Amino acid sequence: MKHFKKAACAVAMTAVTAFGLTACVGGADATSDAGATTAGLPQAIKDSGKLRVGLSPDFPPMEFRDGDKLAGLDIELQQKLGEILGVQIEVVESPFDQLINSVQTARVDVVMSGISDTLERQKTVDFVDYFKSQGRLYTSGARAAEFTKATDICGKKLAVSGKTDYFEQVKNLSKSVCTDKGLPELSILPTDSGAAARLQIEQGRVDLAAQGAENLAYFGKTEPGKYAGVLDPLPAKPFGILMQKGDTQLANAIKDAFTKMKENGDYQKILDKWNLGYGAMDPEINGVK
Repeated sequence: MKHFKKAACAVAMTAVTAFGLTACVGGADATSDAGATTAGLPQAIKDSGKLRVGLSPDFPPMEFRDGDKLAGLDIELQQKLGEILGVQIEVVESPFDQLINSVQTARVDVVMSGISDTLERQKTVDFVDYFKSQGRLYTSGARAAEFTKATDICGKKLAVSGKTDYFEQVKNLSKSVCTDKGLPELSILPTDSGAAARLQIEQGRVDLAAQGAENLAYFGKTEPGKYAGVLDPLPAKPFGILMQKGDTQLANAIKDAFTKMKENGDYQKILDKWNLGYGAMDPEINGVK
């Protein structure tokens, strides 16, 4: 069985489908790890010996491509998750805006790709929350001193991905901080991605951008001083692993696995490695109420 799974992984790594790229990146055979067990998993996952995880590898340091390899916090957490559950992790790559549909149509078992747990999303999928994300306003390192109080954003231009929760949050911020007080609104430019928002900063077309603090931690290491977070964090939602609505068996199995990962210390070690220790939390099913 173990050799069969390795062969299956080798085939999967070369597969290209209409949905995306597929690759086995970690996990463990239940027979090769004394601490691993498939108990509690749905029968279909037990029978296949793998957990199909959908992700979009364009969100460093959560998930990204380092050369031809996948890297990031989520990738390492997935590997530990596979070891605890006793299954192989099969990563299925997809554009971010197709991820939720991929789990609803059973092309993957779960999605783990820096997706926030929201009440709106809970109408169609369930979440196991595992990381306390923070949203941040930021600017270029050279302009950080211009933003020391909340009203400094009024009348300025800000770029933010229109596909993220931060888009609505900065709209609310503009209202509460600026227009409700008779000050000029924060002009908001929706972009296709966080990378596109950063480009607006680099080109001097906007004064600010909004993105996850996770990104800023990563760029603080790779490009020190280029960007600087300013003002207080946005009220971001926790990131969750999402699965089909009502799949309580899988949700409980994943929640229990993250509890074990937290108890044995691996969870905190991985967060600290990526400078994201602030996001540690107890796993919770549909934690946003």
